[in-house]
Amino acid sequence: MELIIKKALEAARVTVNNLEDKGRELNAGAFGDISTVADVASEKAIIDVLKSAIQNISIISEETGLLGDVDNSEYLAIVDPVDGTVNLKQDLPFYSAAIAISKGKKFSDIIAAGIINLVNGEVIIADKRGAYINDKLVRPSNTTSLNEAIVSLDLKVFKHNEKLSMFAEHVISRARYTRSMGSAALETAYVSCGRLDCFLALEGVRVVDMAAAAYIVMQAGGVVESLDGSLKNLDLLYKGDISYVAAANDKLLKELMEIFQ
Repeated sequence: MELIIKKALEAARVTVNNLEDKGRELNAGAFGDISTVADVASEKAIIDVLKSAIQNISIISEETGLLGDVDNSEYLAIVDPVDGTVNLKQDLPFYSAAIAISKGKKFSDIIAAGIINLVNGEVIIADKRGAYINDKLVRPSNTTSLNEAIVSLDLKVFKHNEKLSMFAEHVISRARYTRSMGSAALETAYVSCGRLDCFLALEGVRVVDMAAAAYIVMQAGGVVESLDGSLKNLDLLYKGDISYVAAANDKLLKELMEIFQ
């Protein structure tokens, strides 16, 4: 399954990089966000590969929504064709595409996932064996305290939520370094390989934005905790926003959650 995911992600990268007007805005997608030429083209490239490689599959994607009969399909693919669309439109070189494949409608049913950096082509793949970059097994960092941690988070949280803003302020004040890069999927996945020690999605993202990345972190040996309920029982068809914390290990997560409480 991971080879199919990698093929689909690479098809998305080639497609996006060959577009001349990739940032041009189109209509709103299935989840209400404005789509760009790159979003639509990347989605088509991914769907074409998945449908040709897996016969009995339904797909839920950010632009089109649900394709197929999920109740009578053997597999369900969760697709984010471009994560970091603002970066793409501004020609900031940090945006990604993500795919998770499950055998059911719950997060715990995911069996494989992958994320590609659409700029440099690097792919992070995970299945039950672990997480890999270019076939090399990766693990999260050994950082166990915030004062030694590199933390990334979405700064939009300061616009909308007082409690979560206070949480973010405390984390930033304790962290060794703080970053905000604009692609939640890629930033979350970077926890799996130690490039970041934790990522905070406090503003909330959709399932299509986080399912693959959260799975990758967990298969690598890191931890992900939803602030809205059990991640294990998360409905992959849920259309609302999810706030979560991804961390390299239980000790770091515990410190973060103590601050949150």
